[in-house]
Order: sequence, then structure tokens, then C-alpha cells
Amino acid sequence: GGGGGGNSGNSNSKNNAPDSTPRPTLLQDQTHQPKTHGSLGILIVGLGGYNGTTTLAGILANRHSLNWHGPQGQSMQCNYNGCITQLNSRGVHGGVGYRDTIAGLANASMAAVGGWDIRPQKLGDALLSHQILDYDLVMQLRDEMNATKVFRGYYDPRFIGTSQHDGATYVLTEREAPNSSEALKSIRADIRYFKWRNGVVGHTTVVWSGSVEPNCDFCTVGGGCDTALELLQKIEMTEEERGGPLPPSLIYATAAVLEGCSFVNGGSQNTVCGGLVQLARQQRGVYCLGTDFKAGQTKFKTAAVEYIRTMGLTPKVIASSNHLGNNDIKNLKSADSALTAKLRVKHDIFAPWEEDVDHKVSVMYTPFINDEKRDFVEYTSLGFLGQPHTMVTYTRASDSVLCVPLMIDAAVWCDYFSNRSWPHENVAKALAYLFKIPEGAAKGVDPGFFKQMSELDSQAIAADRASMA
Repeated sequence: GGGGGGNSGNSNSKNNAPDSTPRPTLLQDQTHQPKTHGSLGILIVGLGGYNGTTTLAGILANRHSLNWHGPQGQSMQCNYNGCITQLNSRGVHGGVGYRDTIAGLANASMAAVGGWDIRPQKLGDALLSHQILDYDLVMQLRDEMNATKVFRGYYDPRFIGTSQHDGATYVLTEREAPNSSEALKSIRADIRYFKWRNGVVGHTTVVWSGSVEPNCDFCTVGGGCDTALELLQKIEMTEEERGGPLPPSLIYATAAVLEGCSFVNGGSQNTVCGGLVQLARQQRGVYCLGTDFKAGQTKFKTAAVEYIRTMGLTPKVIASSNHLGNNDIKNLKSADSALTAKLRVKHDIFAPWEEDVDHKVSVMYTPFINDEKRDFVEYTSLGFLGQPHTMVTYTRASDSVLCVPLMIDAAVWCDYFSNRSWPHENVAKALAYLFKIPEGAAKGVDPGFFKQMSELDSQAIAADRASMA
């Protein structure tokens, strides 16, 4: 299942007025029969990118139970490794997965997947050019993915690196989106069309997987978007009245929430502002989560430092160096302000402990390495009588293969909690494990990996029990 067609740009302008109460306006058509029952929706901003195409490929491969030959000719089978919502628990003490312990988790293979991109390349061709997955698998999926239509993206060159400008040709025109208000209407129309076309009867989650934007002053505390009303008013203003542009991520996020969808900020920019969180809280079962997916090596970093602290040692220096050559890093190297946003979330992951931990991260763009990230981290702590204790970790894995399971799990968890109308604050804390810097209602939670997984466990079980009561 893919999203469809172009942008109609039609919407009820009354619902976008600054002083109106935001409510989702869903397209109704009693004659349309859903293709699936109980399906959830996943809408990805940047669908043609590394993460977007790998997500769609993984879901289709599992849906069709595909087999293929690996790079050494070995027989390969599809799976959901890394997606804890799709895996069963293992061993006497459980752990690993929730599929067989929490009732009502959606089957990701039934998800409808769609989204937006600013590049015109077809999704199957993009998957091939990204060189993430095995060639034999890609060729089995290429035609179906090429037939999946993509919505044209909302594009503002001021919020993306110069390396991305030439390829940004599949975008909303100046006539269709002359300002933030009209862009919001167009994106809302896309979301309604996607839900109708794919027969989505479960919850839909919009995931920002586009290039990292520079941080926006309007999204800072006191910057003018602290309440839902202020946010909607800012969108309705002209750029001159407002005093500057609003980032595309904020328009996508606002559109998602107004249409009754959850929004997940997988990027590093400060999209999750107070007004956006308040807008989501005004609707039952709608969540606004972020910021920046905490994939393999960063997640392990939080586990390793928690281990060091649990041993009674005092972590002092965590120095990390990673290099890769995907489009995310290419964008960062051509946009210093976006790189600043990226390094903020990397440096600040241990801030809630309020300890003197000198955490530094360097990121290098090496095109030859492509998406296969190499990450080297040295941990230096103080042991008995102040003597130094040093250990080193090395991670080598595809950045997308690490990130995509988090995107799938985020959508499945949002669907699960939304169906149970679980409180916004509880969900934000439960899903804090997904992000480098938990923001919004999860701001300030314990950064330790095991503490965060324990919170997820307790919230998922509580919601499950409440639904059976």
C-alpha cells in the first residue's frame, strides 16, 4: 500500500483560523471499502530517502514473505529484527519483543505506507541507488515500489543544505503553496487522501525523516509558538508579519496533528515546540514525540554509561567519532546551522543526569562509506581512589537498518496507545527510548537505556490491562 497522487490543496479554511478549536477533519466516503481491516498508516516525510525506501521495502518484503540470495549467495528470509513490537519475547524471563505479551499490537505488514519527497526519483529506483539492501531483494521489490506514488514535498531552500537544492524539483509550486497557511492546507489534503485511498481504519503516524533543518527561533521557549493558539496564528500570518519563515517540519507536524495523526520528529531540529505539544494534547490519542531517533550506537552509549554508573564509577569523558556518507551527512556538511542542530542532540543526551560528563561527538562525511556508519567511542571514568577506567566500543552498521525499526515501532506504539486513549504524558515517557533528546511531555526523563525500557514496559502493560478492565 502506498500513498497516492497529487495535491488538491482544498481544505476547510475555517478549521485553520487562528481562533478556532483545532479538530481533525477526515474525508468520509461511505462507498469506499477498506483494503485491510485494522490497518495503521505510516506517512514519511522524505519517503524517497534512505530510511523511507528501506521502511517500505521491509514492510513489503514481510507482507509477501519474500526469500532472496544474500551477497555470498546464501538463502535469506524476511524478518522484523530490531522491531520489538513485531517480535515475540524470548527465554524464561521474557524480554526482546512484545508481540506475544501485549494484545492489540498492529501487524506492521498490514500498514499502509506513503509520504512526501522533494526529489522525483521513483521509490524502487531510489532503493537500488541507495545500496542498502541485497540486490536480489531490491530487484524483487523494485517494480512494486516504483508504482507507489509519492506526494510532492513542501520545500523551502532556507531550511536545507545547498547540496540538496538542485535535486529538489518534485515540490509544491508557488501557486499551490505561496505561504505557510496554504502549504498546511495542501498537506492536510494529502493526509486525508492517503487515509481514504488506503482504507486506513487504524491510527496514522507522520514521521519526519527529511533532511535536518536549522533550529527555528519561533520554536524556542518564548519564541512565539508556546501555545496552540500562538502556533496557529503564526502559520496564518504572512512572513513579513511574522518576522521570518516557518520550517517545513513545523507545517507537516501541525497538519498531522490537525488531521488526528501523531507526529514523530526523527530529525534533530527543534520542531517539537510547546504549541505543537499543546495542540496534540487537545485531542485524545494524538501524540507529538521527538527528538532525533536514538539508533544502535547512541542507544548502546546510554546503556554503557548506565552500566558504568551502576558499577559505582564516575563517567567523566565520552568521546565519539563517527563517519559515513549518506545523504543526511551530505546535507549537514552543506548547512552549518543544521549541523549545529544535529550536534545539540548528540551532545545533550546525558544532560538530565546533571553530572559533569564531558560528552563530545564528531561527524565526518565520507562518501565511499555510504550508509554503513562506523562509530568509535571511548569512555573514561574515575574508579577506586580516583584511578582512571577506560573502555572502548566500535559499531559498524547501516544507519538506515538501525533507524527503520524505530520508525516502524513508533507508528505501531502510537496506534496501540491511541486505540486505548492513553494519556499524552504517559506515552511520551514510554517512547522516550526512541529518541536522543526526549522532548515535549518527556523532557527531562532519565536518559539511561534500561530505565527507559522499564518505563515502556510498565506503560504498555498498564494500557493493556486497562483495555481489558
